[in-house]
Amino acid sequence: FVFFLMIRRPPRSTQGVSSAASDVYKRQGINAEYMGYNRMEKKESQKGNKLGNRVTFTSKRAAPFYVFIAKQALNNHNEIELHAMGNAMSTCISASDSLIKFGYATLVKTLIEQVEVQGYEQKIKKPKMIIYLKKAPKFKELMDKANLVKKENEGAFKVLYPEQKKQSLLDLT
Repeated sequence: FVFFLMIRRPPRSTQGVSSAASDVYKRQGINAEYMGYNRMEKKESQKGNKLGNRVTFTSKRAAPFYVFIAKQALNNHNEIELHAMGNAMSTCISASDSLIKFGYATLVKTLIEQVEVQGYEQKIKKPKMIIYLKKAPKFKELMDKANLVKKENEGAFKVLYPEQKKQSLLDLT
């Protein structure tokens, strides 16, 4: 007789790669997305509230996603803040670099500090970064060009796939 013993591990709170920094943001009630587009505040933003100027990064999403979110924030505000802790700092730097390199924003200042966060057994120190960006003078011109290209692409999508409905980013959240 052969017996198999199955040991079941308790489920994790999140199903992906997680860092202590992203767990801290979750405990604070701050979702990893632009304030107003997260699930908790989606209903409030639909009532006409202005969206905030803070973008909080985690290591779970790629830089292009945050570039899109930061452009939406810059569309509503003259200055934005990009916040990141731990492993998400490299994504934050990549996104801010793209915004500056392509002329959407200019760098105001960068702040890096160490903060204490509660780990599983003890408090640990983690790096935290805040990048302050200002809307570039030619932001509106660049966004108008991008919207024109987007409309052209949507027309091509409808011609190629007339039976499919294109999902918006807000539908996925």
